[in-house]
Amino acid sequence: MSDGYGESLSTRLDRLAEAVTDGHVSLSADGIHVDVRANGDVIALTLDEHRVPDGRYLGAMIASLINEARGQAQAQLEALVNEIQADPRITTIVEQIGDAPARALPRHGHHDTWDDTFHERSASPVFGDWESD
Repeated sequence: MSDGYGESLSTRLDRLAEAVTDGHVSLSADGIHVDVRANGDVIALTLDEHRVPDGRYLGAMIASLINEARGQAQAQLEALVNEIQADPRITTIVEQIGDAPARALPRHGHHDTWDDTFHERSASPVFGDWESD
């Protein structure tokens, strides 16, 4: 059942999976043709031989360099993500967030210990003590 969305959720998810695995776009302009997958892989880059001498070889070389550079950039990003994930501070935050729904809420009426110096510390150096008027 589509529930007013035009197609079932299952059909939409199937289209998404197909787009992620097989999706690509081909474009051409001024004798240059590119075919790129949705994940960024360059499938083909061709240059019109009449406009660019040795365009067939040059296109393949450029496509290869783009894919290699993309792979290296993704590897650097993955290394940084792994480095950040290994930081114990991140682990602590994730653990604290992870069990937050299971933790009890604080009791109403519970207050931290009284701070007698709060008033002196909160006085504005520009406007002074607002209550002294």
